[in-house]
Amino acid sequence: MAVGGTAAIGVIRRGIPGGAADLSTLAQSHGCDLRFTVILDVGPLVAGLVVRQHIYEFSAVAVVVPGFEHVDSVRHVVTELAALITPMQLYPRGYRWAVLPDAGQARS
Repeated sequence: MAVGGTAAIGVIRRGIPGGAADLSTLAQSHGCDLRFTVILDVGPLVAGLVVRQHIYEFSAVAVVVPGFEHVDSVRHVVTELAALITPMQLYPRGYRWAVLPDAGQARS
């Protein structure tokens, strides 16, 4: 499935094992050109700001990651602005994430 458009950025979070996927090849397989890769070693708040800034700066239509866990904490930020491309799945821009029940709620 092609994303459309051309620009993509990569995101890699330090300290996450695995992630051997070639981001450039993965981007190309979805019709995108990888323009820049962000290496993150920060918490979710700063990561969200950094990813958002790079999406705007490169006019990226997609964010490419070697595994979902690299953007799990900022997945909402990513799909609000661009498609999310992982080795296993493409989440289109505007993807609606499932809302999990609040852990503090009493269950009946």
